[in-house]
Amino acid sequence: MTYQDIENWVSIFEAATVDEAGIIKGMLEASKIPVVLDRETVNSPADLSEYEVVVKVPKEMAARAAQLLQATPYGVPEE
Repeated sequence: MTYQDIENWVSIFEAATVDEAGIIKGMLEASKIPVVLDRETVNSPADLSEYEVVVKVPKEMAARAAQLLQATPYGVPEE
C-alpha cells in the first residue's frame, strides 16, 4: 500500500516487538486510520543493535490515534 505525503506522518507509539506493533496497527486500521511501521535501530548498553518498531500515522489523525491508544490497552475493551 502506498501513502502520499509520508513525510508528514508522525510517530505515535514505539513498540518493543513487531508483534506488539502489529496489534497497534490492526487496532488503528480497524478505526480507519492509515498506519505505517518503521523499524529503527536502537543501541543497547552492550553495543548490540536492537530494533524497535515505530508506529506512524498521518499528522492530522495523530490526536484520534492517541485517543484510541489511551482508551483501551492494545484495543481490548475493558469490561
